[in-house]
Amino acid sequence: MYKASSPFRLAATLAIVSSLALAGCATSGSSSSQSEASVEKNSTAKKQVAALEQRPTDINVSITGKITRTGEVYLLRGLANVFSRGMDAMGARLVRSGLDARVYNHAAWRGLADNIIARSKVKKVSYPVIILGHSLGANASAHMAKYLGDNGVPVRYVVAFDPTVPTKVGKNVKQVTNYYLPNDDNNNLIYKAPGFKGNLKNVNVTKMSGVTHMNVEKNHKLQAKTIQHIISLTKKRRSKKS
Repeated sequence: MYKASSPFRLAATLAIVSSLALAGCATSGSSSSQSEASVEKNSTAKKQVAALEQRPTDINVSITGKITRTGEVYLLRGLANVFSRGMDAMGARLVRSGLDARVYNHAAWRGLADNIIARSKVKKVSYPVIILGHSLGANASAHMAKYLGDNGVPVRYVVAFDPTVPTKVGKNVKQVTNYYLPNDDNNNLIYKAPGFKGNLKNVNVTKMSGVTHMNVEKNHKLQAKTIQHIISLTKKRRSKKS
């Protein structure tokens, strides 16, 4: 179960996180800009290709796959961008299943949402929009969904893997599943904001063997269930005649 750390353990953890974050920042900036350029280039190509952004410390070979299904899937990592590797694994599996799935740091959610909103106004969004997140990324997944919904963009499915604080989802969000382990305040649930008329489930996974805050998004059963449901929400794209 996820528990609050003592001051000594918290300080030690922050020190480790800081060193990891500093080690990764030299590569993340260049890889991010190259990936964005690649995505923009691919979006205009006749053959659509999904480019899954990966950190060199996670997977050294970029993952690509032909987009054969509708939808846009956003996966948000948690603290320091290095601990939520289950999001990368799910992203890779979704790409191989023909989905346009991309992995980002949780801090990117607002920029991603603004991009979706802008594209929605010119009918350039592939629906359904689906958002997944772990830890701080789980917090961000709810924030992103609510922000999109408040701006008129429907969000089909949100999956949060053990958020750290209580969050809310509102109108235009159809389905939310929160796999959580109660924190010390027993308040890391997702709640209904005004206008929410969808399906919301907070699922306590404490009784699942071996599941902790640090590995809940890596659990194979939860991953398989999530991926299967995402695929069921999408459709095969119609082939375009040349």
